[in-house]
Amino acid sequence: MDILSKLRVLFWGLVIGLWGLFMYQYIDSDMTSLKTFRVTANPFTGKPDSLAITRKTAGPVTPYFPPGTAPQASTAPQQGSLVKPIAGPEIMDVADSDMMPEHSAEDKAGIPAARDSGEEAYPEAPPGFARKVTRHFVVYEEAAEVSKELTDTVESLHGNIMLDLIAFSPWTREKKVFIFFAQSQATYRKITGRPEWSGGAASLSERKIYLYKSDEAFGILAHELTHIYFDSFFPPSNPSPLWLSEGIATYVQSERGYSTPTWLKQNLKRIENGSGFKFNDLLRIENLQGADEDNVRLWYAQSYSLARFLMKMKTGESFYLFCKGLRDGTPAAQALYRAYGMPYNKLSSLEYAWRYDLKTGKISDVNR
Repeated sequence: MDILSKLRVLFWGLVIGLWGLFMYQYIDSDMTSLKTFRVTANPFTGKPDSLAITRKTAGPVTPYFPPGTAPQASTAPQQGSLVKPIAGPEIMDVADSDMMPEHSAEDKAGIPAARDSGEEAYPEAPPGFARKVTRHFVVYEEAAEVSKELTDTVESLHGNIMLDLIAFSPWTREKKVFIFFAQSQATYRKITGRPEWSGGAASLSERKIYLYKSDEAFGILAHELTHIYFDSFFPPSNPSPLWLSEGIATYVQSERGYSTPTWLKQNLKRIENGSGFKFNDLLRIENLQGADEDNVRLWYAQSYSLARFLMKMKTGESFYLFCKGLRDGTPAAQALYRAYGMPYNKLSSLEYAWRYDLKTGKISDVNR
């Protein structure tokens, strides 16, 4: 190699080295601006036997709130009352103002029955309700006839949701979802047996959603349809992880249903300031009953934020491949690496990138 070639190699080596040093300092300076976060006790301080933990050896954890970000005491109904079934084990309530439903593994495990082939009988219309069959739904409305406005609305919502979830629910071409829409809360409670605070109810395994006319009805419908569509992708033997199921449902409710829960923005701000759960603690929770309401809201907000990050971080089939890996029983870290590649070869790398993106928006452009 002549002297000129050696000088060229040396020159480009110096350029690449300086660029690498610059990028390291640039990223490091951004990350040092993040507040530290820690987790030291159980995130859900309710009854110990009400929490299903995937790791039997896992110790108790609680969320960390930086100074000035701790939530105020709430006078709203306790979380246990927000999610408990009233008239049957498969019907889950949705509070009209808080929008924090939870569905049991047993209920979610019944959803894949929607893939079965063959004709099915439609439920009878309740007294005073009309019925109309659309492309993707059987709509029941408390009226002399089902309004075109209602059927157009639910079909439009379906189209919006399919922008994100078409790969997860191909059965919607053959099977329909049953929507019962009452004009008043009194009628809704009469046909469902739900309490006064309930804003909606759903039986995921039977693909039934019950609503009444309210400002929250559209958001409730978006949230519950997402559970039916997304959770059906997972087999009964391996239901969708709770954080992913509720994170995606809250994402679609906000992004496609245009109905963001009132508590979400406040809790997202806390997370951006460093609050929240470590990923191992966030992901291992499988049951929210008996949990403290403020911690549940923080958990929902973080699940939403993480699901949104995974959906928007990379184009193509990455998110689908990640979910497919989880569905097939692949450990979360391995499914993550197979779907997204480096540097996401472990959950701590994802946690670091997600926290960094919350502050800068430089990875997925989530905040812009």
